[in-house]
Amino acid sequence: MKIVVYGAGSIGCYLGAILTKNNLDVTLLGRERILKTIQENGGIGISDFEGRSERIIHTEFSTDPRILGEADIILITLKCTAMSNAANELAEYCKEDALIICLQNGVNAEQAVLEKIPEGNIALGIVPFNVIQDDTANFHRATEGTLFLPDFAELKPIQKAFQEYGLCCELEKDMSSVIWGKLLLNLNNAINALSDLPLKTQLEQRGYRRILAACQEELLLACAKKGINLAQLTAVKPSLLPKILKLPDFIFKLIAQRMLAIDPKARSSMWEDIQFRRMTEIEYLNGAVVSLAESSGIAAPVNTMVTNLIKALENGEVEQGLTAESLLARFP
Repeated sequence: MKIVVYGAGSIGCYLGAILTKNNLDVTLLGRERILKTIQENGGIGISDFEGRSERIIHTEFSTDPRILGEADIILITLKCTAMSNAANELAEYCKEDALIICLQNGVNAEQAVLEKIPEGNIALGIVPFNVIQDDTANFHRATEGTLFLPDFAELKPIQKAFQEYGLCCELEKDMSSVIWGKLLLNLNNAINALSDLPLKTQLEQRGYRRILAACQEELLLACAKKGINLAQLTAVKPSLLPKILKLPDFIFKLIAQRMLAIDPKARSSMWEDIQFRRMTEIEYLNGAVVSLAESSGIAAPVNTMVTNLIKALENGEVEQGLTAESLLARFP
């Protein structure tokens, strides 16, 4: 079984190195810059906030998309914004019977692939955690969470490899509810990018949490209108999360200790996109809430505000480091 991890950046290199360590046949497909960094540092380093740290020396890495033609399973770890180009390469090179798993945050990122390969074997998965890379080719998992893959027999060896390393990995039949449940949590990505703070520091401030709670309430209302089920991905039901977020700081810290059990340096992937002047995934996150609400005949003013601020940030019209007070002052 040949596996290609397509889009081997932070998440892709981390996952691919674990699968390689567990003796699966894996090739990472990514950029020349990352390949050079890996070569200069003697392999891929993987570490996490729980204390694991090692370097995987023998990793296969390619920059040639033709390697897709050898794959039985393709794990796509590209950003949502790169999926259109990926769809073209997949349509050109991948085998007809290849199993393609889209591991994007957000909603509808797989549509570009479905349009190009309508008869393809395409499914969704979710990577819940944040991975930070540095200039020594070390990829550091900074947050926790269960990795969800679709319930296919072909993916059981991959599930086993992740579990043996110590990552929670489940094969899920109802990936749609997991996608929406994960979106509820990912609505914080944009708020973290706007704050320019580490995730832990940001979440410990009630003002930022109030904005996140309002974003979540808009998603929950739109999902209720559409009859969309959200999977429970935390210790509490999705409907209770906004209530917990709005609690005073000292009570929140007591109740949400696991939520705050993250690397003190961890930040959202959207924060990283802004640092590197990349287009963000805002349209697939808060923007998706706005679209869902509109299709339900209701408004999502807070998610609209956050979406517009991120776009302004991308265009250099505002600067990072917006305080909770300044964001609350913009509340609709």
